[in-house]
Amino acid sequence: MLRKAFDVLEVFDQGHQVLTLSDISRRSGLPKSTAHRIMTILLDIRAVERVGQDYRVGLRMFAIGSRSAEARLRDTALPHLERLRRLTRQTVHLAVLDDTDVVYLEKLPSNISPATPATVGGQLPAESTGVGRALLAFARPLSAPPTGSPDQARLAKLLASSDYLRNVRLSGIASEREKAARGLACMAAPILVGNKAFAAISVSFTAGDGDGQLFVNPLRETSAAISRALAGSACTTADRSI
Repeated sequence: MLRKAFDVLEVFDQGHQVLTLSDISRRSGLPKSTAHRIMTILLDIRAVERVGQDYRVGLRMFAIGSRSAEARLRDTALPHLERLRRLTRQTVHLAVLDDTDVVYLEKLPSNISPATPATVGGQLPAESTGVGRALLAFARPLSAPPTGSPDQARLAKLLASSDYLRNVRLSGIASEREKAARGLACMAAPILVGNKAFAAISVSFTAGDGDGQLFVNPLRETSAAISRALAGSACTTADRSI
């Protein structure tokens, strides 16, 4: 039942913040009667709330989430991310690695950058993003995962590209061009504490505007500043690398 409850909670996202019971049943793949039983329990413990006859994630879930290491990481990084956006005038992201995906902890959009598919709390395949590539270069062990899905197959191919990952390790910069979205490119840097990458940041820009080298120094300076702030705190995240 607990697993099903989390399956139900995960059907809510930024594009689906308020859902009917039928929506929840359809998006979770659970029978409507099962979804109703789970929602009754979640309402009772205030994990969800009513909006008329519909449902949304409850304030209690936000309160619990705000106690996580990732929330503290985001709070520590935020002033540095805001400065990076001011310097570059582009969209800036903060993400962590979760198995073969990245989870976005923050996104600061820019009016002059193209739209990006990233959403706060959302996930994307690590191999298709700059932040994911920056994190994968420091993942241990650097071994290919099973290739049961197209995303895993692409990840296995990237992990087999030892020269690329070695270059990312040496330079501290990863790049991605039009894999996450058409017309979109990004440069990214890992946030290191010691030799471990706890998160990564990126600057996204229009792919036709050049190779992004002008963002390299601001990225390095910002990642170093966040790393220094993290080194003196207890807000480093759990190891969820592959």
